[in-house]
Amino acid sequence: MPSNVLLPGERLLWSGRPQRFTLARFDWLQLVFGLAWLIATIVVPVARHQSLSFLAWGVGVGGVASQWVPVVVRVRGRRGVEYVVTDRRIVLADRFSGRTRASAYLGTLPPPVVRIRRDGSGTIVFGKFSRAPVVPPPSVGALMVTGLVAVPEAGRVRDLIAWAQAGRA
Repeated sequence: MPSNVLLPGERLLWSGRPQRFTLARFDWLQLVFGLAWLIATIVVPVARHQSLSFLAWGVGVGGVASQWVPVVVRVRGRRGVEYVVTDRRIVLADRFSGRTRASAYLGTLPPPVVRIRRDGSGTIVFGKFSRAPVVPPPSVGALMVTGLVAVPEAGRVRDLIAWAQAGRA
């Protein structure tokens, strides 16, 4: 657990990191769109033995990069995170440097809800799970505390967060 994330007087309740590699729905959508772009702008013209201008290569490679690079950045960001639950906050810390990447006070977050997998790990979000919208997660730009993904013992961690939110920590 990164030691420099606790504020004075704050108590650590739990810390852990994601237990598996995960891609969000929007990540998959971007990967598929990037692949379609690659096929349409580079693979098909090359297969037809058409010569591509420098501009055509730039449009093809630039379009693919604009879709795939953000996914890679988000995945790397998720892999290097350590979740820290204190009696006052949820903190997303960098696992390697220990620096706080994002934090939110428990009092500002809606109650946590959890989806538990068969192995006991799960995803904890604040408020409710959203089914319909396929939009970029809020962590596309600055990392924000929107939920904890692939958390070991997710039910217990959700209970700890709810307990701390109720002021019993």
